[in-house]
Amino acid sequence: MMKAERQEQILRRIDANGRVVVTDYAKELGVTEATLRKDLQELDDRGLVQRVHGGAMKPDTELSRFENRVDLGKDVKMRLAAAAMDEIAENRVIFIDGGSTNYLAAQAFPRDYTGTIITNSPAVALWMSDYDNVEVNMLTGTIHHKSKETVGSAALAMLQQLHCDLVLLGVSSIDPSHGITTPYLESAETKRALIKAGTKVMSLITPEKFGHVSTYKIADCNALDVIVTKGTPECADALIAMGVSLRIIR
Repeated sequence: MMKAERQEQILRRIDANGRVVVTDYAKELGVTEATLRKDLQELDDRGLVQRVHGGAMKPDTELSRFENRVDLGKDVKMRLAAAAMDEIAENRVIFIDGGSTNYLAAQAFPRDYTGTIITNSPAVALWMSDYDNVEVNMLTGTIHHKSKETVGSAALAMLQQLHCDLVLLGVSSIDPSHGITTPYLESAETKRALIKAGTKVMSLITPEKFGHVSTYKIADCNALDVIVTKGTPECADALIAMGVSLRIIR
């Protein structure tokens, strides 16, 4: 089978199934895993697929709604939050960015936590407002209808006046070559300002987000001081070389 024909077949399979897994699909195609990975990388370079750990999937044009993501991979997200909570909760002024993983992280805070939580997530603000010793400040702005985060000029203006001990940054796509990216322009602008507001920036990142690239760049990967994830991502060495500290749970 010629390469062009093979790659066309790969695209048809991804279009039909949403993704391919290298170890399974290489056998079906009758090629080596190395050949399939090379094909997927070429297709990724052309913007036709998105490389992810173990295979490839359809290009990410937008995130699903927040309420649809909360229960997706919930067990892993809660384990990431639990593993990082000692380090998170030692800070007194924390910005919790939007996103389903960060919402579950908010639920992991110890009930005796004392400090200030600033957030652009109404769900996080509502949850943390039930804590007796927590002052909750909500970032002003327009609520994005899918991400359920406040964005826009009012949010940016407020972020420019903030300084936090820790920023818990929501990340939907990360790749050493392309950096941290998002499908939404407004979200990229907000997150860039948010990174500047933190003494330390941490992200809890589920495994499928590595090697994933979206439309708008937020920052290079070294904008993150700490990444907490499950398992060792293929790009671990590249991230460490950039100065990012990885906390791995098994």
